[in-house]
Amino acid sequence: MRIDRADLIVGALRQAFTIARSGKPGPVLIDIPRDVLAQKVSFDGYEPVGKPLPPRGNPTQIEAAAIALRRAGRPLILAGGGAVAADARAEIRALAEALQAPVLTTLSGRGSLPDDHPLAAGGIGHHRTWLTKRLLPEADVVLGLGCRFEEQETNWRDGYVPDPRACYIQVDIDPAEIGRSVVPQLAVVGDVRLVLRDLLEALKPGTRNDAAPRLAELARDKAKLEDEVAGMVGSEQRPIHPMRVIGTVREVFGRDATVAIDVGVLAQGMGGAFPYFKVYAPRSCIVPSSFYGMGFAASALPVARLVHPDRPAVGFVGDGSFQMIMNVLPTAVEHKLPVTWCVLNDGALGSILDGQRAAFGNRIIATTFETQPDFAAIAQACQCHGERVDDSAQVRPALERARDANARGVPAVIDFIVARERLAGSVEFFTRR
Repeated sequence: MRIDRADLIVGALRQAFTIARSGKPGPVLIDIPRDVLAQKVSFDGYEPVGKPLPPRGNPTQIEAAAIALRRAGRPLILAGGGAVAADARAEIRALAEALQAPVLTTLSGRGSLPDDHPLAAGGIGHHRTWLTKRLLPEADVVLGLGCRFEEQETNWRDGYVPDPRACYIQVDIDPAEIGRSVVPQLAVVGDVRLVLRDLLEALKPGTRNDAAPRLAELARDKAKLEDEVAGMVGSEQRPIHPMRVIGTVREVFGRDATVAIDVGVLAQGMGGAFPYFKVYAPRSCIVPSSFYGMGFAASALPVARLVHPDRPAVGFVGDGSFQMIMNVLPTAVEHKLPVTWCVLNDGALGSILDGQRAAFGNRIIATTFETQPDFAAIAQACQCHGERVDDSAQVRPALERARDANARGVPAVIDFIVARERLAGSVEFFTRR
């Protein structure tokens, strides 16, 4: 909105806060000309805007959803950022256990169910594994909770969305999101947590108890995935396997650390995927969204120490993205926000490089770097702790030194020279359609 009179500013601000906090929370732009900004404004009588009450879903639609889920042979729950925004983790866990249904998440929905829960099964789209590649298409009822099936989750290809023959139930607080990407058979507009509470009540007469074979298969597949991860984390190859870094970060920084997952085939395709990096709670990840702006998560990482000053904070970022946001280093030092950036440095813009290989017959243009900044030296120049690591044996000691530097109030940058490894899900995502 645009303000052209000073006496309208107070009312406009109140309206902006109401819009920003209603429905699906989001930013509001107020355009105030420079001459208006210079004028005095009275705030007498201003009443702050409280958060609006969350809306409940339509009871008829909720009952229809309960019937569909009760009849399902292979139900699946997909939790997105809307589920996290609604603080619906307890309800998601209760529903998953009542239905004995696996839970998948979008990148922004990570932590909706702890990754060590038996029903936690992974991500979708760019973050999927061979396990979720099977689970999503085979499901006969998919319950989508505040998720959008946007481009990085679908690539607009078969197999990345629910089977057309499946019953897709979409729950979202924003009516404009219903059917925007995938048309649902059933739709419930409302706050995810309140909808799930009503859905659990409607399901009480008939929870599932016949899912033992499916859950046993899920447990076997997850164990196989864990074995694959252990092999990559234990790799002593040179250049370093990215998973050596990603897996060791969780061990060194602990279960309660906040993680920033930036754009990139390594940072996001591995660090953002289950079970390669496990997430145990909602709002413990800083992730890009919508247009997936390079460097956003890495530049936002210091804010984690403002929100949770007692928790460690660490981020995964590619070398291309880090070049775009290095000016955040002195800011973190100046404001005493000790975090650790793990630069997964493979000398390339990996996601675009993969796209060129897949779509243009391996015709590579401007996606590999012949000249690369010395990130460790730049970090030291900004009064951060800085190291360059190219030996697998030094991954853990370097991360421990970064953690110790953070404990002293000093931000850290570790430049890991890594191989251009790929997970199957990332490779498939960029292949020619």
